[in-house]
Amino acid sequence: MVTREVLGFAPYWSLGAADTWRYSLLTTVAYFGLDLRGDGSFDTSTSGWSAWNSQQFVNMVNAAHQSGDRVVIVIKCFDAATINQLVSSQSSIATAIDNTLNAIASKNLDGVNVDFEGTSAGYPGVQSGMTNFMTQLFQRVHQWRSTGFVSIDTYSGSASWDGGIFRIGSLAPVADAIFVMAYDMIFSDLPNRAGPNAPLHPYAPYNDSTAVAQYLSKAPAYKIVLGVPYYGYKWSTSSNQANGSALSGASAVGYSSAISDLQCAQANNLQLSQGWDGAGASPWAAWLSPSSNDPCGGNYGKWRELYYDNALSLGFKYDLVAGNRLQGTGMWALGYDAGRDDLWNELALKFGAVPGWESLGGVLTSGPTAAAWGPNRRDVFGRGSDGQLWHRWKDGGGWASWERIGGQLASGTSPAAVSWGPNRVDVMVTGTDHGLWHAWWDGTGWRGWEPLGGVLTASPAVASRGPGILDIFARGSDGGIWHKWWDGVRWGGWESHGGISNGAPTATSRAQGTLDVLVRGSDNGLWHEWWDGARWVRWESLGGTLASAPATTSWGATRLDVVALSPTNDLLQLYWQGQWSPWLSRGGVGTSDPAAVSGSFGNIDAFVRGTDNAAWHTGLPP
Repeated sequence: MVTREVLGFAPYWSLGAADTWRYSLLTTVAYFGLDLRGDGSFDTSTSGWSAWNSQQFVNMVNAAHQSGDRVVIVIKCFDAATINQLVSSQSSIATAIDNTLNAIASKNLDGVNVDFEGTSAGYPGVQSGMTNFMTQLFQRVHQWRSTGFVSIDTYSGSASWDGGIFRIGSLAPVADAIFVMAYDMIFSDLPNRAGPNAPLHPYAPYNDSTAVAQYLSKAPAYKIVLGVPYYGYKWSTSSNQANGSALSGASAVGYSSAISDLQCAQANNLQLSQGWDGAGASPWAAWLSPSSNDPCGGNYGKWRELYYDNALSLGFKYDLVAGNRLQGTGMWALGYDAGRDDLWNELALKFGAVPGWESLGGVLTSGPTAAAWGPNRRDVFGRGSDGQLWHRWKDGGGWASWERIGGQLASGTSPAAVSWGPNRVDVMVTGTDHGLWHAWWDGTGWRGWEPLGGVLTASPAVASRGPGILDIFARGSDGGIWHKWWDGVRWGGWESHGGISNGAPTATSRAQGTLDVLVRGSDNGLWHEWWDGARWVRWESLGGTLASAPATTSWGATRLDVVALSPTNDLLQLYWQGQWSPWLSRGGVGTSDPAAVSGSFGNIDAFVRGTDNAAWHTGLPP
């Protein structure tokens, strides 16, 4: 089950594998399709028409309906003159709509998708004709069945202007969904060069981020479905470098075939190199194709360069959908990932049911914090109504009761906690003297409290970049971030890291010897610095508008997760996995700085203080 629209195009040539599709991760299956002539009749000589009348089609419809999915028919035309003829004649429009409704009813389908790919060049009336066609189709389908689903496919740049065949502002009221065909952008972005099929960030002029922003200026988010490609392109290029100069036209390759190409090139030592296009958020690869006896086929005698989308790059696109609260996503096309589960799994991760919130009770006068010293262990801490430190934990079973650890925390401050090994937790607090205080669990009991000095003006943060090592970060009286550390033998002094923070910092270690520190800046945006094992890379702005201090955690060397409250007090999540995601809402209502912790690969737990002053907990999608 998914929480947003997921529309999968089902080409007639893929129906033989339809029993392998995971219908539970789809909401709409769009059969591709039936061809319309200029007079509104269907072309019955096509392969699409033959498959429409096949048992494979019946089996696909039955499987989709049994899973609760809609099935719609794609009516299509890719010839500009034919499209113009069709939408310029009322009799042709009426015939086409009658034939479409009869086709839908004959197969017990649920709606229609319109895929008319033409141009307005030379056809000045085609735009108004297209809107008129969709208006009548929308009305007739909904008269036939109130739940009928009408969608239209449009180009990625259609919302950048009010010209062309599609006027998005006029189409939005007469469609249940506008499917953005956000692919094949590279041919305009980088003519005669290799590059990403569907870049996430500004390649100019076309990319997913710009397309979504443009569509949102013309249509409500709940009408927009962002299309993603399950295919990429290969070129012969002059080198094995990114964005190589193309020596030949691009050839399309489905995701499964792209992976097979990579495996073949690697297995046969064809000088395979692989990389990540940061701007496009897309993987790419290059290998040398021999001029003869090529074990991978082709015999090109040149470098072959491949750009494609995988689970990671599609995940960033799905985050764009969620971050902008679009109706959903959809793929061209089902079957291009034949025999592989990774793209299905990414859909489940991004659009599966979001874990709910559970109350951990207690009466907190601060935000919670959390640590994990094992895959199933969670330790949660907070400032109680008595100003002291309270603790609750979970170790594979249910949550234990709250226990008081003592100490005295300054009003308005939260504790910080970290674990550097099994059965070890270190807790740092801002005391009532505004100095730093330290307590720890050593496997047999709680020890401390010990004073560590300093003058703190907010809650501290603590991280561990290795066994027995602690790094503490705090906001000083100058508004900047200060750093103190335990190297396993002795405490170092306080050092200034500068910056101007609006609240408490947060810190974590992604890998031994590294540190990431984040704060809400004076601009209420997120700021980040990091220690790469040899040097500090000072503050970079990550944007956003935060209403709380951030919290951060990591479940791997290439992953960093950040949570914070939005101006409406819901929990936001941002992550880095080779590049930064957009901000994603995870619901809930918090009244404090949140906390985040990871105890194992792909696992993230978040905590907030709720409106009832209790601690609340949820899991987050990886």
